[in-house]
Amino acid sequence: MNTRKRRSRSILTAAALVAATGIVHADPDDEPISGQIIAELVVGASVDDFNDRYGTSTLDAIASRNIYLLSLPMGMTRDEFELLTMGDLELDHFELNFSATDPGGDTRSFYGGRSTNDYRGQAAASALNLPAAHSISTGSGVTVAVIDTGVDADHPELVDRLVPGWNFVTEASDTDDVARGTDTSGNGIPDEFVGHGTMIAGMIHLVAPDAKIMPIVALDSDGRTTSFTVAKAIYFAIDKRVEVINLSLGTSAPDEDVLVLRDAVDEARRHWITVSASAGNLGHSGNDQYPSAFQENRSIAVAASDWQDRITDFTNVGDHVVVAAPGVEAIGTYVDGTYQIGEGTSFSTAWVSGTAALINAVGWDHSPRKVARHMERSARPFVDLPSNLNDQVGGGVLDVHGALLEHTKEPPCPADMNDDDALTPTDFAAWMTEYQAGDFSADQNRDRYLTPTDFTAWIRNYNEGCQ
Repeated sequence: MNTRKRRSRSILTAAALVAATGIVHADPDDEPISGQIIAELVVGASVDDFNDRYGTSTLDAIASRNIYLLSLPMGMTRDEFELLTMGDLELDHFELNFSATDPGGDTRSFYGGRSTNDYRGQAAASALNLPAAHSISTGSGVTVAVIDTGVDADHPELVDRLVPGWNFVTEASDTDDVARGTDTSGNGIPDEFVGHGTMIAGMIHLVAPDAKIMPIVALDSDGRTTSFTVAKAIYFAIDKRVEVINLSLGTSAPDEDVLVLRDAVDEARRHWITVSASAGNLGHSGNDQYPSAFQENRSIAVAASDWQDRITDFTNVGDHVVVAAPGVEAIGTYVDGTYQIGEGTSFSTAWVSGTAALINAVGWDHSPRKVARHMERSARPFVDLPSNLNDQVGGGVLDVHGALLEHTKEPPCPADMNDDDALTPTDFAAWMTEYQAGDFSADQNRDRYLTPTDFTAWIRNYNEGCQ
């Protein structure tokens, strides 16, 4: 029996996005969206038949994954629905779809208009070792999905780098980062987070100037969303075969309560898509933020450092953090062709996503595990790091050039499926396991499809041996 089946999931959303923090989080007292559940049905089950049985109705769907946002019958509670569906073998599991309340994080909002020269010549260029990195890779041939508020389609820095995405807020193809008069936070200030996605895109572009940016709108112009919407956006990016996904957002709901997000990130990783996610801006003792805090290194969890390579006071920390990157005085592209400064782990995450794009453009092995490992191993040591944080902030501060060197010096050995630095018949069994699981480590001809031709390619790679 599926161990997930009989537990309802009290999911918190990927809640309110803070322009200052660039992080989405939910407070413990957030309420679920009244009358909604997220239901995952087993393969072959009909949502129409399911609705007929229980009086639910479909509000939205990730039909390719059998995941549905359903409206409960008037007056039905979650507990009543759980009792009603107990024993239904067509229901894999369900969880609540929570909204978010106030954004958090001790950081500043966008501030300090800057120029094109300020943006291109900002401290990040030298601190992250970008000039040297660009002698190895510029990200050509790689697409980064920015799941956020959208991207200014006319910004001169970005206009030639954008590829079509989708707007899951308006359910339209227009992904422009614009004010829509939205005040979903209810604080009387509409459109507080317009420009956030554009800033993220600009920072990724600074690191990987030849990479493509795919805007996917999952956050409204006030920075609000739901866990269902973010999961839907991730699956869209997977289906579009991007190489990197940037998630400058998160939720403070417990790991076991965010299966819809966890499963989406898991699938992205199986497709060899690097997922970079903000650790959060709730301070060193703040609650873990997801998806960054998912265990088993499902995403590259990014903390924030300052320009002196010190860990910031506002960043979340934890043993899930892989690396830190500058999260203060970060200059990014902004709406209406302008530039602004931002602060928070959102922007730290953008530097990491850009680095992942550079790595993906070089060599063979772009597994998310390897990409993360190369960033972690090449990171610079922190300055004045408190001893109690030694195992809570990852490998150090991101060095983009160092990560590329780490990646290029590791000899490619694609047939080494069990990653033991040796080729033996056990690697064939490992290939079969990954192929059947749909893991793209089995994509031995690197065409980003899993077909029987990959077996022939594995044999060729095995015979060629490791370099």
